[in-house]
Amino acid sequence: MYKKILVAIDGSELSTKAALHGAELASKMGAELMLFHVVPPLPSFDNMSPDRVGNIHQELVDEFFKQGREILSQTEAKLAVHGVGISTGITLGHPAEEICKKVDSDRCDLLIMGSRGLGQIKGYLMGSVSNRVCRHAKCPVLVVR
Repeated sequence: MYKKILVAIDGSELSTKAALHGAELASKMGAELMLFHVVPPLPSFDNMSPDRVGNIHQELVDEFFKQGREILSQTEAKLAVHGVGISTGITLGHPAEEICKKVDSDRCDLLIMGSRGLGQIKGYLMGSVSNRVCRHAKCPVLVVR
């Protein structure tokens, strides 16, 4: 049924839980498992001198990518017991948008992600990545709580 499963990873406990669920499914179905992390874009530094902005911005982006790769590596290590082939990916951008792009470009059959559980009012006011992805992804989405 599912041949390619994408799991969105953000380092939270719920995303790890989602990855474990994805590994179990992939193992039972003989599917590929892909772990994907999105580094959110940084705010602009308009109030700083232009010559310093580039260096500071790049250092921050580099650090967030380093942390993202570590999150992916730790999650991959936790899934090793399932004996599933795992690939990883990381990109910079708005999480919901980049996750949906990844689903499309890699032709995923299923997307699994954690829910942050913001609650109804806060979730309504702020929205959430899982909420946006559920509305826009072109494959089934499993949200783990």
